[in-house]
Amino acid sequence: MDLKLKGKRVLVGGATRGIGRAVAEAFAAEGANLEIVARHSTEEIANEISKRFGIVAHGHDCDLSKMEDISLLKADVGDIDILFANVGGPKPGEIENLGDKEWHEAFDLTLMSVVRLVRAFLPGMILNRWGRVIALTSVSVFEPIPRLLLSNSIRMAVEGLMRSLSMEHGSSGITFNCVAPGYTLTSRVRALIEDSARAQGKESKVIEKEIADRTDVKRLAIPNEIADMIVFLASERASYITGSTIRVDGGYAKSTL
Repeated sequence: MDLKLKGKRVLVGGATRGIGRAVAEAFAAEGANLEIVARHSTEEIANEISKRFGIVAHGHDCDLSKMEDISLLKADVGDIDILFANVGGPKPGEIENLGDKEWHEAFDLTLMSVVRLVRAFLPGMILNRWGRVIALTSVSVFEPIPRLLLSNSIRMAVEGLMRSLSMEHGSSGITFNCVAPGYTLTSRVRALIEDSARAQGKESKVIEKEIADRTDVKRLAIPNEIADMIVFLASERASYITGSTIRVDGGYAKSTL
């Protein structure tokens, strides 16, 4: 299947590891050129991907929770065709041990990073009459996850933002979607499993099995399985999908919403 992504310029957030790295490699495999964004080590990853896939990739060390970093990123990158908005998740905890500082940090990281990226790169897409904006959220927008109060709360705002943008700009040839992965085998999820194990007084492998058993497929995802959905949503084949949140969770969430 030709996804018609060859030569497209794609900005990939959180691209040095986990789902972000898988997404960068999946776009590169389709012949897209990359702007790789993360807090550090981006040039090394960009060079590696360029050589492996024969595409053009640039690295940008950037903290997406900071407005000034995104302004510099925009000046450096210029216009793009596809934006994959992805950052690390906020810290776990309950209401009793999450103060205003943690809430403000999570707000800047999880919501405002998407707002600022869209504000920076959407005008070029509007002029070009084509674009794709895809935000990574979480299965927690369908079903809250214990001890992830910040993520449960703020990722739903990202979903609302993307639905609103779809209403405002859907006639401009631009689609806006969220992808909501379930538990995926990344360093972030392993850290969350360890945190949950400590809180419950259990071994990590027990918690991981409990999570896997809740899915219909009885296992956790691998990053490539999430990346494949994101690349499809960016393609011409998905031109009539917008304002949606696509679950890629192996049947973990039981909500029908």
